[in-house]
Amino acid sequence: MGYINVSKDPQKSLKNGYLATTLLGLGQTISVFAKQLLKLEESVTIQWPEVEYQYSERFKGAHFLTKRPDGQVRCTACFLCATNCPAQCITIVAGQSSDKGIEKFPLRFEIDILRCVFCGYCEEACPVDAIRLGSEYSMAGLPEQKWVYTKDYLLNRPENKKRLGDKQISKKEENVKDPSVESKLPHIHRTGSGH
Repeated sequence: MGYINVSKDPQKSLKNGYLATTLLGLGQTISVFAKQLLKLEESVTIQWPEVEYQYSERFKGAHFLTKRPDGQVRCTACFLCATNCPAQCITIVAGQSSDKGIEKFPLRFEIDILRCVFCGYCEEACPVDAIRLGSEYSMAGLPEQKWVYTKDYLLNRPENKKRLGDKQISKKEENVKDPSVESKLPHIHRTGSGH
Protein backbone atom coordinates (compact mmCIF):
# COMPACT_ATOMS: atom_id res chain seq x y z
CA MET A 1 0.00 0.00 0.00
CA GLY A 2 1.30 3.44 -0.98
CA TYR A 3 1.01 6.81 0.57
CA ILE A 4 0.04 10.09 -1.08
CA ASN A 5 1.84 13.21 0.10
CA VAL A 6 -0.60 16.04 0.65
CA SER A 7 0.59 19.62 1.03
CA LYS A 8 -0.34 21.73 4.00
CA ASP A 9 -3.78 23.26 4.24
CA PRO A 10 -3.53 26.65 2.44
CA GLN A 11 -5.58 28.32 5.16
CA LYS A 12 -2.97 27.49 7.80
CA SER A 13 0.04 28.51 5.70
CA LEU A 14 1.37 32.06 6.11
CA LYS A 15 2.38 32.19 2.45
CA ASN A 16 -1.12 31.46 1.13
CA GLY A 17 -3.18 32.80 3.97
CA TYR A 18 -5.76 35.57 3.82
CA LEU A 19 -3.70 38.18 5.67
CA ALA A 20 -0.50 37.60 3.70
CA THR A 21 -2.32 37.69 0.35
CA THR A 22 -4.11 40.90 1.30
CA LEU A 23 -0.87 42.57 2.38
CA LEU A 24 0.87 41.52 -0.86
CA GLY A 25 -1.98 43.02 -2.89
CA LEU A 26 -1.90 46.28 -0.94
CA GLY A 27 1.88 46.42 -1.38
CA GLN A 28 1.51 46.09 -5.16
CA THR A 29 -1.17 48.80 -5.25
CA ILE A 30 0.91 51.23 -3.16
CA SER A 31 3.99 50.50 -5.31
CA VAL A 32 2.18 51.37 -8.58
CA PHE A 33 0.58 54.44 -6.96
CA ALA A 34 3.96 55.75 -5.75
CA LYS A 35 5.67 55.14 -9.13
CA GLN A 36 2.95 57.01 -11.01
CA LEU A 37 2.82 59.79 -8.42
CA LEU A 38 6.59 60.37 -8.71
CA LYS A 39 6.41 60.07 -12.56
CA LEU A 40 8.69 57.02 -12.56
CA GLU A 41 6.07 55.07 -14.50
CA GLU A 42 3.64 56.25 -17.17
CA SER A 43 -0.05 56.05 -16.28
CA VAL A 44 -2.25 54.12 -18.71
CA THR A 45 -5.35 56.05 -17.69
CA ILE A 46 -6.94 57.94 -20.58
CA GLN A 47 -8.12 61.45 -19.73
CA TRP A 48 -11.55 61.07 -21.30
CA PRO A 49 -13.33 63.16 -22.75
CA GLU A 50 -10.30 65.35 -23.54
CA VAL A 51 -8.48 62.36 -25.06
CA GLU A 52 -10.57 59.86 -27.01
CA TYR A 53 -9.64 56.20 -27.11
CA GLN A 54 -9.23 54.74 -30.60
CA TYR A 55 -10.96 51.36 -30.82
CA SER A 56 -10.37 48.91 -33.65
CA GLU A 57 -12.56 48.80 -36.75
CA ARG A 58 -14.29 45.68 -35.40
CA PHE A 59 -15.66 47.52 -32.35
CA LYS A 60 -19.46 47.22 -31.99
CA GLY A 61 -20.77 50.66 -31.01
CA ALA A 62 -23.90 52.65 -31.75
CA HIS A 63 -26.33 51.42 -34.41
CA PHE A 64 -27.12 53.09 -37.72
CA LEU A 65 -29.26 52.17 -40.71
CA THR A 66 -27.80 52.12 -44.20
CA LYS A 67 -29.38 53.66 -47.28
CA ARG A 68 -29.76 52.64 -50.89
CA PRO A 69 -28.00 54.80 -53.48
CA ASP A 70 -31.37 56.56 -54.05
CA GLY A 71 -31.45 57.61 -50.37
CA GLN A 72 -34.20 55.23 -49.17
CA VAL A 73 -33.73 52.97 -46.17
CA ARG A 74 -32.21 49.63 -47.16
CA CYS A 75 -34.23 47.62 -44.60
CA THR A 76 -36.84 45.28 -46.12
CA ALA A 77 -38.63 44.64 -42.79
CA CYS A 78 -37.81 40.92 -42.80
CA PHE A 79 -37.70 40.85 -38.97
CA LEU A 80 -34.50 38.76 -38.88
CA CYS A 81 -32.67 41.33 -36.73
CA ALA A 82 -35.56 41.53 -34.25
CA THR A 83 -35.88 37.74 -34.13
CA ASN A 84 -32.15 37.26 -33.61
CA CYS A 85 -31.82 39.93 -30.88
CA PRO A 86 -31.23 38.28 -27.48
CA ALA A 87 -32.34 41.43 -25.61
CA GLN A 88 -35.49 41.82 -27.76
CA CYS A 89 -34.87 45.54 -28.06
CA ILE A 90 -35.73 45.95 -31.78
CA THR A 91 -39.30 46.77 -32.83
CA ILE A 92 -40.32 46.79 -36.50
CA VAL A 93 -43.68 47.58 -38.10
CA ALA A 94 -43.75 46.64 -41.78
CA GLY A 95 -45.59 48.34 -44.60
CA GLN A 96 -46.12 47.66 -48.32
CA SER A 97 -43.68 49.43 -50.60
CA SER A 98 -44.84 51.30 -53.69
CA ASP A 99 -41.66 50.15 -55.46
CA LYS A 100 -42.37 46.89 -57.34
CA GLY A 101 -38.83 45.60 -56.73
CA ILE A 102 -39.20 45.88 -52.96
CA GLU A 103 -41.99 44.03 -51.22
CA LYS A 104 -41.86 45.65 -47.75
CA PHE A 105 -40.20 48.49 -45.90
CA PRO A 106 -40.24 49.49 -42.23
CA LEU A 107 -42.96 51.98 -41.29
CA ARG A 108 -41.47 51.99 -37.81
CA PHE A 109 -38.00 50.77 -36.80
CA GLU A 110 -36.99 51.32 -33.18
CA ILE A 111 -34.11 50.18 -30.97
CA ASP A 112 -34.37 50.53 -27.20
CA ILE A 113 -30.73 51.38 -26.61
CA LEU A 114 -30.94 50.85 -22.83
CA ARG A 115 -31.87 47.19 -23.37
CA CYS A 116 -29.34 46.55 -26.16
CA VAL A 117 -26.29 44.43 -25.27
CA PHE A 118 -24.32 45.46 -28.42
CA CYS A 119 -23.72 41.85 -29.42
CA GLY A 120 -23.90 42.51 -33.17
CA TYR A 121 -26.37 39.67 -33.86
CA CYS A 122 -28.70 42.11 -35.64
CA GLU A 123 -25.88 43.13 -37.97
CA GLU A 124 -24.96 39.50 -38.68
CA ALA A 125 -28.58 38.42 -39.28
CA CYS A 126 -29.45 41.17 -41.77
CA PRO A 127 -29.46 39.74 -45.31
CA VAL A 128 -29.47 43.16 -47.03
CA ASP A 129 -26.82 44.95 -44.94
CA ALA A 130 -29.39 47.40 -43.57
CA ILE A 131 -28.21 47.69 -39.97
CA ARG A 132 -24.67 48.19 -38.79
CA LEU A 133 -22.95 48.89 -35.53
CA GLY A 134 -20.54 51.79 -35.88
CA SER A 135 -17.47 52.79 -33.93
CA GLU A 136 -19.19 55.39 -31.76
CA TYR A 137 -18.86 54.39 -28.11
CA SER A 138 -19.77 57.57 -26.25
CA MET A 139 -23.50 57.39 -25.53
CA ALA A 140 -23.71 59.18 -22.21
CA GLY A 141 -26.84 61.23 -21.64
CA LEU A 142 -29.48 62.47 -19.27
CA PRO A 143 -32.46 60.46 -17.96
CA GLU A 144 -34.93 62.64 -19.82
CA GLN A 145 -33.10 62.01 -23.10
CA LYS A 146 -34.86 59.84 -25.64
CA TRP A 147 -33.26 56.38 -25.38
CA VAL A 148 -35.39 54.69 -28.03
CA TYR A 149 -33.71 55.30 -31.39
CA THR A 150 -36.22 55.69 -34.22
CA LYS A 151 -35.80 55.00 -37.94
CA ASP A 152 -35.31 58.69 -38.74
CA TYR A 153 -32.67 59.07 -36.04
CA LEU A 154 -30.82 55.92 -37.12
CA LEU A 155 -30.78 57.09 -40.75
CA ASN A 156 -29.85 60.74 -40.15
CA ARG A 157 -27.65 60.87 -37.08
CA PRO A 158 -25.44 63.98 -37.21
CA GLU A 159 -22.44 61.96 -35.96
CA ASN A 160 -22.75 59.68 -38.99
CA LYS A 161 -22.68 62.48 -41.55
CA LYS A 162 -19.20 63.66 -40.59
CA ARG A 163 -17.75 60.27 -39.60
CA LEU A 164 -19.23 57.82 -42.12
CA GLY A 165 -19.87 59.78 -45.28
CA ASP A 166 -20.42 57.26 -48.09
CA LYS A 167 -20.09 54.25 -45.76
CA GLN A 168 -23.75 54.73 -44.81
CA ILE A 169 -24.78 53.97 -48.41
CA SER A 170 -24.63 50.21 -48.78
CA LYS A 171 -23.44 48.96 -52.15
CA LYS A 172 -24.69 45.41 -51.60
CA GLU A 173 -26.89 44.12 -54.41
CA GLU A 174 -30.28 42.94 -53.24
CA ASN A 175 -31.51 39.43 -54.10
CA VAL A 176 -28.10 38.41 -55.43
CA LYS A 177 -26.41 35.44 -53.78
CA ASP A 178 -22.81 36.00 -52.84
CA PRO A 179 -20.47 33.66 -54.77
CA SER A 180 -18.93 32.45 -51.50
CA VAL A 181 -22.14 30.59 -50.57
CA GLU A 182 -22.29 28.57 -53.78
CA SER A 183 -21.71 24.89 -53.10
CA LYS A 184 -19.02 22.89 -54.85
CA LEU A 185 -21.07 19.70 -54.43
CA PRO A 186 -22.86 18.37 -57.53
CA HIS A 187 -26.64 18.71 -57.80
CA ILE A 188 -26.94 20.91 -54.72
CA HIS A 189 -28.39 23.90 -56.61
CA ARG A 190 -30.98 22.36 -58.87
CA THR A 191 -32.99 24.34 -61.31
CA GLY A 192 -36.45 23.38 -62.44
CA SER A 193 -39.25 21.66 -60.56
CA GLY A 194 -38.92 20.59 -56.96
CA HIS A 195 -39.49 17.21 -55.39
